[in-house]
Amino acid sequence: MLTVVAGIVGALVIGAWVVVAWGSRRRQPWLWTPVAFLVVLMVALGLPGWAFLPTAVLAAGSFAELVIGTRESPAVRAKEPDAPLSTERWAAAVAAPFRVALAEPWDVVARSSLRRRYRRVLEEQWGVTDLESLRATVERLHEELHQGPSLDLVVDLRAGTAKSRLPRERGGGDTGTHVVLGEEQVRRLRSVTRAGEERETVIIGAYQWWKSAHVIRLVCGGASLDWLSPAETQAMLRRVATDLQRRYSSWSQLAAAFHAGYLLWPSKGMLGEYSGQDRIWTALGLLSEDPSSPWNLLPWDMPLERVLPDQGAKGASAGDEVRASE
Repeated sequence: MLTVVAGIVGALVIGAWVVVAWGSRRRQPWLWTPVAFLVVLMVALGLPGWAFLPTAVLAAGSFAELVIGTRESPAVRAKEPDAPLSTERWAAAVAAPFRVALAEPWDVVARSSLRRRYRRVLEEQWGVTDLESLRATVERLHEELHQGPSLDLVVDLRAGTAKSRLPRERGGGDTGTHVVLGEEQVRRLRSVTRAGEERETVIIGAYQWWKSAHVIRLVCGGASLDWLSPAETQAMLRRVATDLQRRYSSWSQLAAAFHAGYLLWPSKGMLGEYSGQDRIWTALGLLSEDPSSPWNLLPWDMPLERVLPDQGAKGASAGDEVRASE
């Protein structure tokens, strides 16, 4: 009788734990897996009394996850902090804010634990549901970056406003995109652009190239979902990295462009997984200021292997103009 009761209670608790762990979107609840197996083992060995102990522990862990199981605060983490330099590692650092926001290692391109998240995000934000739609979206973003106009973000640090415009050599026309900045946002932009207190206006040039981080994010998603082969993943990342090194001359310029582009990104309101505080904005601050950040450690101008045509990706056009932040 006691064995039956222990089996029923254990099954109910394990079922509740699976539901909580699956719905939490966190990896921590799954660390209780050995305890769940221990419940099953105790019942199978005819030790129902002992089975109640791991059952109680698993129930307490599941309850704690429901009550206090909020997502970890953004943190700069690397799976292999001392790993050698590589094009893939450099490219992963570009899109690091999206991983840092989740307190996940920024330096892992294919992250199997994020498969479910990537599948949802790729579909909700980009309409990507398979390999073909992924390739089409990556190619569309690539064409937009290369063929679209180069844009400046003019930030009025005194008034706390920012507006997008064409560069002066193309008339400097206002694009009609404006944003009102909060005090913390003004402080951050002043910091990443290294503008002293006496500066009233800063111009972040070619800020639209921050969208390269989205391309890398899509590639990481495709690799995590096993849609992309390692060779195709490397080719896509090298293509993006080569373009970015030609547009900017430092991580600080990328940081400024990322901040500017993110402020104007219309889809950031769709980031349900970053509910509550603006975790990506927090992650951008960490990457800009933390000494352990790849943006402060990796050399910007590290040699990158050029992508050959037979690798399935086109290299950057030799005629493209490099335009740095003013």
